[in-house]
Amino acid sequence: MELAPLQLTDYFVHSIRVDAAPDFDSSRETDLDIDALHVEQTCIRSGTEEDNRYALQMGIRQDLVPGKNIPYSYEIQLVGFITAHPAFPKDKLQRAVEVNGPSMLFGAAREILRAATGRGPYGQVLIPSTTFFKLGEPPAPAKVKPARKKFPAKTSAKGNSATSKRKRP
Repeated sequence: MELAPLQLTDYFVHSIRVDAAPDFDSSRETDLDIDALHVEQTCIRSGTEEDNRYALQMGIRQDLVPGKNIPYSYEIQLVGFITAHPAFPKDKLQRAVEVNGPSMLFGAAREILRAATGRGPYGQVLIPSTTFFKLGEPPAPAKVKPARKKFPAKTSAKGNSATSKRKRP
C-alpha cells in the first residue's frame, strides 16, 4: 500500500440543512432525479507553488421536485484542504487536484448527509456517486507499474516454511 500523492488533509462543514418532504410517500419507491441534485465547487491554490496546498469549496443541494417522490431536500456547504506530494508532476497537478480533490470532498459530504438523514423520519439517504472528470478532456496516458516482489512464504513458530513439504523418513 502506498499513500496517495494527493491528500485531503482537513475539511469542515460550513453549513448544513436537511428538510423532510411533507408529501413523501414511504410506501412508494423513492425517485432519483439527478437533475435536481446540484453540485458546485471551486478550487484555489492556498499556498505557494512549493507547498502544493489547495482549498476547495463545495456545495451540494437537492431540491424537491413536484410529482417526484423524494424524501428530503438538503443543502450542505463544505470546505476542504488538499496537499500534493512535492514530487507530483507540476504540469498535471492542477487537473489532478480539480478532479480528485472534489471527489474526496464529495465522499465526505455523502457520509455526512447519510448520517443527517438517518435521524429523519424516512431513514438515511445515500446520494449517488459522481465524477468530476470532464469527458471532453482526454485522459492522461496510463503508466504501468512493474510488478511487486512476491511476499515470502509464511513461517511457523519453529522458523520452517509453512508451505514447505516435510521430508519423510
